[in-house]
Amino acid sequence: MNTIDGAVDLIKKRKRHRAVLTPRVGQFMYHWMKGTTHLPYLPLKLHVEPTSVCNLRCPMCPQSLGLPNEQGYMELDLFHKIIADCKDYVREINLFLRGESLIHPQLDEMIRACEEAGIVANLSTNAKILTADRAEMLLDAGLSKLTVSFDAGEKEMYEKMRHGAKFDRVLENVLEFLRRKQARGSDKPYVVMQMLVFYEPGAQPKIPREFREQFKGLPVDEWDPMFAHGWAGMFDSSEEFTPRPSGPNYHPCNWLWKSMTIYWDGTVPACCADWTGSYVLGDVREERISDLWNNENMVRLRQMQVDGRYKEVGMCSRCDALWQPDGKLWQAMSTVEELITGGNRPGKDVPTLTQNGANGNGKPKVKVRVRKNPPPS
Repeated sequence: MNTIDGAVDLIKKRKRHRAVLTPRVGQFMYHWMKGTTHLPYLPLKLHVEPTSVCNLRCPMCPQSLGLPNEQGYMELDLFHKIIADCKDYVREINLFLRGESLIHPQLDEMIRACEEAGIVANLSTNAKILTADRAEMLLDAGLSKLTVSFDAGEKEMYEKMRHGAKFDRVLENVLEFLRRKQARGSDKPYVVMQMLVFYEPGAQPKIPREFREQFKGLPVDEWDPMFAHGWAGMFDSSEEFTPRPSGPNYHPCNWLWKSMTIYWDGTVPACCADWTGSYVLGDVREERISDLWNNENMVRLRQMQVDGRYKEVGMCSRCDALWQPDGKLWQAMSTVEELITGGNRPGKDVPTLTQNGANGNGKPKVKVRVRKNPPPS
């Protein structure tokens, strides 16, 4: 999620994030810490959703709750419109959000459109359908970054976390993709093996040694273990798992200062964790991204977070991204913000939490309406 640690990761994991490491990162950090609500720059990156349809129902994912409430596939014409709109300022596009993007039959054309426009295409996949044909498709399309979400690393726990997937089959899919990449002698894509694990107090997320050894000699560029989070409070009352706890210190979420999200149908929600369109900024079928970035809805949302009025927006009222852990990083950032703002840093009057968590309201009560438009031909 979009915490202070996440913002610092732009620098710490610079090989993964090098596409967005431009002077505009400094602009983003400055205006986020200052609490500027009408920004003098445009978004650095986008989440663009090829499809909201997924082939798994994982207990730590909102798909397991029957979300999103409408499902479909982005038309290629709309995707090309988005690229033409943002190519002069967006440095990277995450080609995923609520669904499994490999399901989209024109994903290779989307990847090529990004790369030809000078935009880094980043794909995240559960790899269940990362067959040999799809592996060749991704390599041929020139994909820049691939994040493989392979949770747990142990067969029993993996199949508990990944409802609908088989450990051995998916593992072989990933290994075969890496062999094919290696055989081509290509640096692309930059491969991140991401592993969510269930939270355990006092523990650090880690990747089992036996699992990692199976990748010896293969071109994995980065290993990224992390605890599963609560998706803006949607899983605060989950019986399946305990989300990672949040810190006690309030601060506006950096997402609103760096990125934008676009659903498959062109709807623009305020946040990548908004699976139901609870706060909509507009629609890229009718408006330009550059206009949506500082429109009335977005500026109002930034202002509410700067003022500490996060409870006025349902998804923000439960979200762990607004609560930062104690420590040297928080202290250093608070000191810098005091200097930048003259002692009036964003959210300074919001009291710290007395317990871990963002006082969420449990699972959302959403009337589900499933509408699946057919995959584009």
